[in-house]
Amino acid sequence: MTSQPHDQPSLSVSRSEFWEELYRSGDTGWDLGAPTPVFMSLKHLLPPTGRMLVLGSGMGHDAIYFAKQGYRTVGVDFAATAVARARQNAKHLGADVEFLQEDFFTLPQRFREQFDIVLEYVTFCAIDPARRAEYCDVVHAMLTRGGLLVALFFPIDGRPGGPPFAVDVEELRSLFGKTFHLVHESRPTNSVKPRQGKEVLMIWKKQ
Repeated sequence: MTSQPHDQPSLSVSRSEFWEELYRSGDTGWDLGAPTPVFMSLKHLLPPTGRMLVLGSGMGHDAIYFAKQGYRTVGVDFAATAVARARQNAKHLGADVEFLQEDFFTLPQRFREQFDIVLEYVTFCAIDPARRAEYCDVVHAMLTRGGLLVALFFPIDGRPGGPPFAVDVEELRSLFGKTFHLVHESRPTNSVKPRQGKEVLMIWKKQ
């Protein structure tokens, strides 16, 4: 996911090369350089322990943060450069995190019903929008019974093009409501400044 739309055809986002080139060129406007503030204020909404999968883990900031909070954390990213940097950051900070370079859509082959929490931020908006129902199925398959999808969805501002591809709240309710129960929804007040008013926090429980 990038901070500005790119001119490449949308289907190119389904190739690891697309993201690898952005990391190598330093065009990583989605990277906050630190854990996501909204996630750092969620402790009261999450189970105190468990196994967590961080989607599109990038340079590892959120995965490392939750690992240091006591969660058994796995981060996955499409780009090899991102994974290498995340591993370096985890080592530097003394965090026990497993980082994998994988295609998100293939993960159920290895991780069916393996995670208590799946953490989502700027991955849903980065995939080809035609694959959003498939995304939902993949997350559902990887969660344990009663497991949680903790998702900070961005951008909900109706922008054209992408990535990031615009996210519609009613679409989210329809899509995830088929196999999940919505247990929390709010508009964060502590989003990073460029994204204020453009995000919705949802926590979905696997049915």
